Order: sequence, then C-alpha cells, then structure tokens
Amino acid sequence: MIMLRAVIVAVVLAAGSNPAMARSKAAEYLVAKQIAEACGGERGRIDPGAVIERDLTGDDKADLVISHEGITCGNGGRSSFCGAQVCAVNIYVRQGALLVLEREMLGAGVNVRGRTIHMFAHGGKPGTVTWNGREFQ
Repeated sequence: MIMLRAVIVAVVLAAGSNPAMARSKAAEYLVAKQIAEACGGERGRIDPGAVIERDLTGDDKADLVISHEGITCGNGGRSSFCGAQVCAVNIYVRQGALLVLEREMLGAGVNVRGRTIHMFAHGGKPGTVTWNGREFQ
C-alpha cells in the first residue's frame, strides 16, 4: 500500500512538472511565434523553464514571460535574439483572452518568485522587475 501511494504521488508530480502541458492557447501561439522569429523561420524548441505563465499583475489572470535563452534552433544554434551574455526576455500581460507584449528587455537566468521576475543583466548583475500597477519596473 505504501509503495502504491509512492508510485501514485510520483506519477502525479511528474505529470504536473511539465509546464508545456499547462500552457494556454495564447501562450502556445506566442511561444511558437517567438521560436519561428528566433530561428529565422526554421524549426526550433524551447526549454519549458523559459516559458513562465503566472499572474504577475495581481488581477488573477495568468501573464507570460518568454526567455529566448531557452530557445534552441533546429540547426543547434541559439535564438538570434541572444548576445554573448543575455537574451531577449518578453513579458506579456493578459488582456481578456489575449496576451499583449508589455515589456521587452535583455536578461539571463530568468525566474519568477511570487510576482517578481528575477534575472541577470550584462556582467552578471542581478536585477528584478515588478508590476507597479501600471507597468513593469
């Protein structure tokens, strides 16, 4: 019985650990669009950790962060929106059923804790971006 519970918990955790499975249609569309642009129209893929769909503005609607750092093109290259140290980071805000680009910046090591976006800038300097009620700062 204990072993069965452990197996069930492991299966549930594994199923819930793939963020790509939980993406909205709007997020899937934008991810595909960003991959196509980043790879010059060629095929590519994105690391699931580079796509963060979460409420960042406090309106109980999932917003979206896409970090080009996680994009790998079919030829093995990186996103064309990456430099030597940082890549494009796009922040979208939910407006009805749509996700609208609110802010574009450069960063690496992007993650979200609470409603704050954490990342590194050029030279490895850490920084944060948070919604102030009108915009991300």
